[in-house]
Amino acid sequence: MKEKAATVTLLMLLSVAFLLMPLSIVTGQLGVNIYLLNPEEEGVAGQTVNLQGTIDISNGRYQIWFDDRLVLTNSSEGYYVNADFIIPSLPEGTYSITLRDVTTNQNTTKDFTLKLAYYIEAQVPPSPELLQEGDSVVLNVTIAGVQSGTTYHANVTVTLPEPLGTIYSRIVELAASGEETVASALVTYPAAAFQPEGSLTDYAGTYKVAFNATLATGQFIVGFTDSSLYHRGQAVAINAIGYNPGENATITIVNEKTSDEVYSETVAASSEGVVSSSYTVPSDALIGNYNITITPETTEKLVRDSQIFSVPGYAITVNTLNLAGEPVGQIVVEALDESADTVYNGTSLFDGSTSLKLETGNHVLTAYWNNVAVGEMNVTITGAGSFDLTCQLTNLKITIKNEQGNLIPFVSLDITYQYVTTKDGASKTGSASGETDLSGTFVLNSVLPGISYTVNASLYGVVFNTDNKTVSNVPVQPLSEVVIICPTKTLTLKIVDYNMEAIPNARIELVEISSGLFHGAVTDDAGTVTLDLTFGKYRLRVYKDEILLNSTVIEVFSDAQRQVRCSLYNIQVSVMVVDYFNQPIPNMNVVFNGPGAEARSSTTQANGATTFGGVIGGDIQILAYPEGAESSYEAVSLSIEEPTTVEIQMAKYILIGPFLVESSALATLIVVVVAVLLFVSIEVILRKRAKRSDSGS
Repeated sequence: MKEKAATVTLLMLLSVAFLLMPLSIVTGQLGVNIYLLNPEEEGVAGQTVNLQGTIDISNGRYQIWFDDRLVLTNSSEGYYVNADFIIPSLPEGTYSITLRDVTTNQNTTKDFTLKLAYYIEAQVPPSPELLQEGDSVVLNVTIAGVQSGTTYHANVTVTLPEPLGTIYSRIVELAASGEETVASALVTYPAAAFQPEGSLTDYAGTYKVAFNATLATGQFIVGFTDSSLYHRGQAVAINAIGYNPGENATITIVNEKTSDEVYSETVAASSEGVVSSSYTVPSDALIGNYNITITPETTEKLVRDSQIFSVPGYAITVNTLNLAGEPVGQIVVEALDESADTVYNGTSLFDGSTSLKLETGNHVLTAYWNNVAVGEMNVTITGAGSFDLTCQLTNLKITIKNEQGNLIPFVSLDITYQYVTTKDGASKTGSASGETDLSGTFVLNSVLPGISYTVNASLYGVVFNTDNKTVSNVPVQPLSEVVIICPTKTLTLKIVDYNMEAIPNARIELVEISSGLFHGAVTDDAGTVTLDLTFGKYRLRVYKDEILLNSTVIEVFSDAQRQVRCSLYNIQVSVMVVDYFNQPIPNMNVVFNGPGAEARSSTTQANGATTFGGVIGGDIQILAYPEGAESSYEAVSLSIEEPTTVEIQMAKYILIGPFLVESSALATLIVVVVAVLLFVSIEVILRKRAKRSDSGS
């Protein structure tokens, strides 16, 4: 049983130790592990894999190997590894992914299957250029992860646009050369090798391509214009094939957003059945998408020629700045396209930048601050660009000073103003708030000039500038400065002691809590002092002979008279000295030590008491001792805040009549007397017994 109890106790202690063990120690023992791979078990060459795990060394170096190839070296975060790496180009098969702790040379592995990767991609002109009807396209067919010397076959299919949906196919042979792990082939479409016969790109629309139907898919787009987007003044080259020679066809262009027909033309097809034309995007074209359609007079093509092109506009950045050249956010910028009589707008971000799409031509840029026009400029757009638009907005700097010119920080400002909007002439009210900084200033950035502002300045929730709170007709300039005076108030203080009597020559210190403004003065013979103080809340300290008598907070929000009672000053302390049996002891020397004063001495009267007047409260010490026996004292230490009586017990003394006897000497005398009496009593008893014995004989 004892052995079992010991075992249980040991296990409990080990469990507690483990729970209390720092996390860093525990995680340091996790070892080298791979907890997660994403993808988990298989992937293809070129794919990104995320590995998560741990190593032995905190913030240590680690390596990740894919089979025998080092794919990543980095440092862990603590003990943890969270890294992405690219699967190298290798033949399909099963490989080991290894995580290695470089410092300890410890590693762990996980199996990973590399599969074949299939790709099919059409080589098309760079956007916005388009393949045109009748053009051929090269399809890049690729297999990654192949075994060297192995031949592969791909069934390449091309599906014509809807609603036709005809499928053409061709079998392609692919083989990797040498030690390569990628096999590819370039296939031209249309070509005679595609079955059934008659592959073509005569129709506008999206052609779907596939590798063995589902292993890989892609697409390419064929159009009958040379581009998918145009700017004003650029020519849209139209070249559509597959029409009857000499047949008339109508070319129609419609704005998708407005449904307005912007162009219509009838063109006769050439002897080869080609409908050709050129349309120049007009100077008043709206930004947006346009649907261009070709409609023949007689027989429609199996896939109708209908295509979208866009007039995108150029990327234009407008930087809104105030009169000081600083960026202004939340400014609405309206751009009037004079040619199209259309307005485009955007709102500036925090950095003052506004992004717009504008087409070629003249534009009027107007800046609006809360629906008030504050800036305007004319620009000519010829391409992408950036413009600075200066807004008639000023920075309003508000400075708070007292009448002596001292700056006042931490003043709360509530600001209101009224203005009239530009477009609808509505009267609006705005507001703002803030607080002066350590320099006593607050800047209201980018505000409207030419109007009046009402500024309520307050300290501790009390407004102090009712007589000078209106700022009228702020000028149009980069910085407009306004000074608000924090007023002076008269404070009369009367300093009295505990007994409500005046304290002359008391030193007064007043420190404003927020601004730190300092004032000092000394009371007159009547204990009064008058000071002119800046509006605020002050920490008042009263000193007498460098002794702090009182500390309090006084609000100076108006002219005022205050009485300050220093209840620690001029206190009376009575001292009663008693013996072991609490009998009053006269003629005892008493020494009083108080704050900031020299020691004072006195002698107890017949009632064992003495009194000290004019005491300053606080921590005091009182000593009592018999005349000529300074070393045999009793001391009391305490803190006082009001008149009090202090009792000191001289426990080592006993008063017997007029004599003060040490209690230890008296005790010794009593023992001696008792011993003598006992001895005498025994002696008397023995003699009496001896006499009885003699008489009996």
